[in-house]
Order: sequence, then C-alpha cells, then structure tokens
Amino acid sequence: MKQRSTLLQATLATTLIAAAGCATTVPYDPFKVSKEEFYRGTKTIAVAPISIPGDVGGPEAVKTSLESLVEAKLREAGFSVVQAKDTAVVFNEMNKQIGGVFDPVTGQRDDAKVKAAEEHTRRELATRFKADAVLHARLLPGTAGFGGGSAKWHGTSESVAMTEGILGAFQVNNLRGNIGTLSLLVVVENVQGNNVYVNLGGIQLLAKISGGQFVQIPRVQLLQNKERNVGAVNIALDPLVRNPASTEAPKTQP
Repeated sequence: MKQRSTLLQATLATTLIAAAGCATTVPYDPFKVSKEEFYRGTKTIAVAPISIPGDVGGPEAVKTSLESLVEAKLREAGFSVVQAKDTAVVFNEMNKQIGGVFDPVTGQRDDAKVKAAEEHTRRELATRFKADAVLHARLLPGTAGFGGGSAKWHGTSESVAMTEGILGAFQVNNLRGNIGTLSLLVVVENVQGNNVYVNLGGIQLLAKISGGQFVQIPRVQLLQNKERNVGAVNIALDPLVRNPASTEAPKTQP
C-alpha cells in the first residue's frame, strides 16, 4: 500500500496522546482488545508496506529492510505472515480498478476511494491468504525532551551530542530542551478495520547539538544504524512476543 492509510491518519493524534502515558505511573497497554481476544482472533497478519514521509526519505533498501524486520518479529511471535510485497499487490490491484485514489483534476486524495480500496484489500487478504489482521507501520517524526546529555522517547534513548566521548558530553550535560526524534508507529487492525494493537518504538534523533546549536542529521544518515532499526521494531512489537495471554496465544521463543 503506497498511500498513507486513513486508519493511520485517524489514529496518529490519539496514539501520541496514549504513548505519552508511558511516562506516567500507569504503563501503556498497546492492546486495544483483551489479549485473549487478540490472540484468539489473530493467527495470520498481513504486513502493509511501511510509509516513510517525504521529509525523511531513505533508499528503497532501507524500507525493505524495515519490512523484513517487522515480518521476522511477527514470525518470532508465532504468527503466520503475509509479506508486504504481497499486500501491496492486492492494494494496487484495487487502486488500479478504481482509477487511483487521487482526483485527476485537483490532485487531492479522494478519501472515499481510499476507504473503498482499503476495505477491498482487507477482504482480499482474508480470502487469498486467510489474514486475520493487517499491520500498518509508519515512520513518525516528533520531539522529545532532553537533559543530562541524552533524550529518551518511546522506549529508547540517545546522546544529543554531535561529538562522541568526554568532549561531547561536556558540551551538552547542562543543556535542557526539546529535540527532533524519529519513531516507528505500528497499528494492527482486524479485517473489520478496527484497531487491535497500537504501539511506538523510538528509532533515532533527527538532530544533534554541536557548539550549543542544533545540527540536523543529513537524510542520507537516517535509518543507517541497523542496531537502532532492530531496536525500534523490537520495542514496538515485543509485547506480542512476551505476553502470551492464554493457551491459544502464539508460542514464544524460550
């Protein structure tokens, strides 16, 4: 699915508000239905192609790598997986049938057509692949507070100093403020189009501090740290692996 899901648009604000609750005394629960219901009704998950904002960019190889990491994590959790490339084929077939989801005159996206394409895609994935749910993932720019030399957000942390080592730490240890971040937003919807799981995993900072100034990370350097990419996927999807809710839940790794 190359087009950004209307589901994701509708859930971005509420997801961010919910994620902010992670910093409170009440742990954030990514399951939007009971775990028993989730595992009972979810055996096969179709992965939609990851959406990457234009201002983040990145080579196709990075997008494919992230999709592979998501697919591998779902398999680790015991789910059968429909690969992103197969999900894209189903969506593109419907997109072609309806003549595209953008108005040919105004260039604006036709929300009614997007909704129809997504509903058709869910039905087709259920019919062709026995999919019970669709996982949408999006790279989400944001901000996080920093202090003591590092920023913490969505389960991860990173030094805000452009220069590594003692010199870099000395430059930023007494600074406080907000800094740009990049996270992985994951939304799992059932075939009826209802959210059943929503979570975020922090990936990396979008800027660093050098000489008391913010310096934007070049786009070519974004998403190049495999360890941080893997970490973001793990943060977003680990609850699926670690919390089998019943005997009907997928088996986890020992």
